[in-house]
Amino acid sequence: MMAFLKNPLQLLTKKDILFFLGFYYLSTVIYYTASWISWGGFKPGHPSYFHFEEFSASGGVQFLISFLVTLPIWYITSVLLRNYSLKTRLLSHILFLPIYITVCYFSLLEATKIFGWAMYWGGYKVIWTLYIFMLFYLVQFGFIHAYGYFMRFKKEEKEKALLREAALQSQITALKSQVNPHFLHNLFNSINATIPPENERTRELIVQLSDLFRYQNYASQNDYVTIKEEIDFIKSYLELMQIRLKERLHFSFEVPEVLYQEKIAPMLLQPLVENAVNHGIATKIQPSSLVIKIKKIAGQLHYAIEDTGVGIADKEAVLSKGLGLSNTKMRLEKIYNTHLKIEDNTPTGTKITFVI
Repeated sequence: MMAFLKNPLQLLTKKDILFFLGFYYLSTVIYYTASWISWGGFKPGHPSYFHFEEFSASGGVQFLISFLVTLPIWYITSVLLRNYSLKTRLLSHILFLPIYITVCYFSLLEATKIFGWAMYWGGYKVIWTLYIFMLFYLVQFGFIHAYGYFMRFKKEEKEKALLREAALQSQITALKSQVNPHFLHNLFNSINATIPPENERTRELIVQLSDLFRYQNYASQNDYVTIKEEIDFIKSYLELMQIRLKERLHFSFEVPEVLYQEKIAPMLLQPLVENAVNHGIATKIQPSSLVIKIKKIAGQLHYAIEDTGVGIADKEAVLSKGLGLSNTKMRLEKIYNTHLKIEDNTPTGTKITFVI
């Protein structure tokens, strides 16, 4: 927030800056042209239209002063007050308008003295000059607020279009995720029916694998599942992985039964467990342990996946490169507004934690 305020130009694009400078340039030219004509620009002896000092005295310096005084007012009304309502920002101009007119008037008066320009400041000339400053203030900030509102409207419309596209893509992905596990679940059951009774262990493994896909299908259709359902799924997964890794993988759960009915987003723990197994334990020759811990403290659920594998050297990179971890990190931020924390475990390995 503070870093953002230190650089207000982050609010602007190159197009915005060019638009504002173009507005000032056009306003200066129009005012100067009208002034040059009204003071007899076409009469003999009058400085030419492209005379620099004539341009500066008849409008250039006046609008340069206006531009410089406008910048801090723009910063306050459009940057510092940007989170306030439009009504509040508009009412703030009641304070800034007389300040703007006063500063611009006396600055212009001082400039005429410095450069020795012949100006008429008596009577209605003063009133006219003050009126011009007031009118231009209202016009320019009218454009600024209108332009800002228009750009916000365009941005909101673009975001809505992206959200509609993302929602449609999400629906398509959800339908696909339901069809594939359902197909595989039925296929595994068909294969299981052909296995002879003497290969009972193989039959059990296929049933476990079929259950994994059935849970994945179930999870894709529900926003939340119970902790018990998620733990049972992870246990089945780890039992299958244990067949490949044998004594190199030991796992346990430290989850009080009182928490079994607590709700959690489905498939939230599985990518973390899978990462620990594939990248921490499977690459290590010595036996390693994996512990899944869940405890409730002050109304919040604290989750921890701890392994004694090889560990992770670059913890930032693994969050951006790994699909499972990056997706889990994003889901935690979007659903629970919380963050994934990765740190070294003791004595070796990795500890991944989050709180919801």
